[in-house]
Amino acid sequence: MNRSTHGSGPESEKPTALAGGTLIAGDGGAPLQDAIVLIKGNQIIEVGSKGDIEVPNQARVVDATGKYILPGLIDIHVHYNNWMGELFLAHGVTTVKDMGNDIEWISRISADIDEGKVRGPRIFYVGNALDAAPPAMEHHVGVDSPEMARRAVRLLHGRGASAIKVREKITPAILQVVSKEAHHLGIPVTGHLIRTDAQEAALAGIDGLEHATGIVQVVANRPRQPQPGENAVQTFISDFKAYSRVDSTKIDELLKLLAEHRVALIPTLADLTRLLLEHGDDFASEDAEYASNPLLAYVPEGVRKMWATSSFFKAKYCDELEQGHTGYKRHQELLVQYRKAGGRVLAGTDTFFSVPGLTLQREVIVLVEAGFSPLEAISMATRDNAEFLQRGHELGTVAPGKLADMILVGANPLKDIHNIRSVELVIKDGELLDTSYHASYSATPRPKLTRPLWLEKQMQATEVL
Repeated sequence: MNRSTHGSGPESEKPTALAGGTLIAGDGGAPLQDAIVLIKGNQIIEVGSKGDIEVPNQARVVDATGKYILPGLIDIHVHYNNWMGELFLAHGVTTVKDMGNDIEWISRISADIDEGKVRGPRIFYVGNALDAAPPAMEHHVGVDSPEMARRAVRLLHGRGASAIKVREKITPAILQVVSKEAHHLGIPVTGHLIRTDAQEAALAGIDGLEHATGIVQVVANRPRQPQPGENAVQTFISDFKAYSRVDSTKIDELLKLLAEHRVALIPTLADLTRLLLEHGDDFASEDAEYASNPLLAYVPEGVRKMWATSSFFKAKYCDELEQGHTGYKRHQELLVQYRKAGGRVLAGTDTFFSVPGLTLQREVIVLVEAGFSPLEAISMATRDNAEFLQRGHELGTVAPGKLADMILVGANPLKDIHNIRSVELVIKDGELLDTSYHASYSATPRPKLTRPLWLEKQMQATEVL
């Protein structure tokens, strides 16, 4: 279903042709040189070689000679905030999946973008994450019985959630109920796990493992409870340290099981593992430049300070990093091994701690550094992400009948994946976008949450009935 309602005026009825560029369609196939992509309204109507397609006389022609045409990028793991829209679009990200907001607000801003009231990427969302009580974060909701779990899934789906997310304390039994109900409604389940491991989650029906969590509990005997006093950075360093002492036999068995159950791994490498990347300092310098851009003054001061200092990534745990580096290399090998075994690896960023949109470009680059080909990494950030969202029929590749979401980059990303950063044009829903920044940019702010949340109120009302 096409969720967009804007872009239907007289100008949008005039065809647009991208002409002469090299098409990297996102489907994993060979590039098509001297391509024509014909757009009408918000849809792609023809794709082919120059000479095979007749460009209408009235068409607006975009000369793409020497450029590369790709699908709009999709970030499968973000934590959206009201100031992020322009930044995603400027870096070629036309679609995101939000992984953590109260469903009242995220459904509202998603609709505002769809209706053209706010500039931003198309937002799919999970709404409130489900966890065992008591919930650990302000937008999480506790579910402690099968009936509570079923009600929560139905209510989230009814409010537009395109997936369900479970959190660290969820049990295998409750996860199985969540998965069964979500699959009955036709949406996937994904999770950030600790208590339930990846094997248990696969058998319970989960579809995605955020940050590739739950694996070290199986292959390296990591604890199944958050460690006292351990913050997010320490947790991820500890996970990668654990990868340095994994049992290879257990890895082979687990990856086979996960692939058989079609479980996707979303590793979010480029952001949370910056302490372990050789070019983490380059990312820090780049973030600092965005922090000083006066046109981005609408970004909250605390966020710009974080970009300016990279404070979240400061290495306070240097004595642990050497073992973490070893584990990170093993983790990279595991991801490549998983894809070769038929498993799905997706491109997401956990966006918040670095510049939105820029983070997905980095994720694609880091996936190539892990051992994937540029063509594979691009497909992960386009086609594969769209298919996980169950929107492969309308997003993720450049093909007739799909929504006209595309980017034009200035140099060949298959020759050097860093060229994916040379975004020169962004098209979303057939509209050629202004990707500059505007100091006046605004969108509906996130409210301060108080309990009971909307979902909790609805669950209580249903329980009374």
